[in-house]
Amino acid sequence: MNNTYQLKLTYPKTFNLYNITSLVESVNGVRIQHLNFISKGKNVAGILIFEASDLLKFNSVVRLIKNKKGVLVEEGSSVKC
Repeated sequence: MNNTYQLKLTYPKTFNLYNITSLVESVNGVRIQHLNFISKGKNVAGILIFEASDLLKFNSVVRLIKNKKGVLVEEGSSVKC
């Protein structure tokens, strides 16, 4: 059974969204469900919702994203569907 997780992200416009999606999908057992981003001045902010097989996979995604310079993870949580 896959669990659904949500991350609120902010990153500079110079950063490519493809970099974030490829990081997320590089973790085995993770699949992106929904992306909703909007431009806010010099930054882009939004929500990334993805399925992961367990909490370990979620933590791996968060760690990979936080290691990218300029990307800020504002909040991460589990989503009930």
